Amino acid sequence: MSVLDLLLETVENLIEKDFKKFKFWLGNGVDFKPIPRSFLEKADEMDTAGKMIDSYGEEMAVKNAVEVLKKMGNNNAAEELKNSYAAGGSTAAPSTSAAAPPAAPASMMAQDQSNIIAPAIAGSTIGTLNINITK
Repeated sequence: MSVLDLLLETVENLIEKDFKKFKFWLGNGVDFKPIPRSFLEKADEMDTAGKMIDSYGEEMAVKNAVEVLKKMGNNNAAEELKNSYAAGGSTAAPSTSAAAPPAAPASMMAQDQSNIIAPAIAGSTIGTLNINITK
């Protein structure tokens, strides 16, 4: 079962009042960056699950959903989602960040006495990072 299916099943099992609370907490954040409320205002269950994956990546979407469910006092649903995901509920490899999947390796070049301003890499486990400086 894909992460989208797991999240969709979870939010579809919420009663209307709880689904509204779920979207409220996604829009306010618990211990994560909130999804803009305008994206969630008229979102149905499918839109909400998709927006979570778009905003956080698969692994963090599940973790954030678990946190929201706990915040709402729905510990059974939180535990069920957590266990389903841990049991291999995802058909895709879990994402390690809220960003999109990593792009192909980039290369940067500069002429003599030029500067290259590279992006900062923080809070990620990207594996090996090679930086070659030749003169």
